This record gives sequence, structure tokens and C-alpha cells, in this order.
Amino acid sequence: MQKEYEVVIADTSCLILLDKIGELNLLRSIFGRVIVTREIAMEFGSDLPE
Repeated sequence: MQKEYEVVIADTSCLILLDKIGELNLLRSIFGRVIVTREIAMEFGSDLPE
């Protein structure tokens, strides 16, 4: 049975780097649930995938 993991994004650096290489959706495929705080989303400045 495969476990579904969660990750909390506490820094924009991983979002920025994954976005630059076009792999932002990789987070969701590795971690079933990705939690990004409003402050981090605002700092990132672009729309995040659902």
C-alpha cells in the first residue's frame, strides 16, 4: 500500500526553482498534498497549480 505524504512549503526557493525548469507539478506527484501558506504564495507571485 502506497502512503500519501504531505509537505508544507515554508520557503519560495523550491517553488521558484521548480517553476524555472517547468516542473512545478512535480511536488504534487511526489507529495499527495502540498500546503503553501498565503504569505509564501504571495511572495512567489504567480499562480500555483491546484
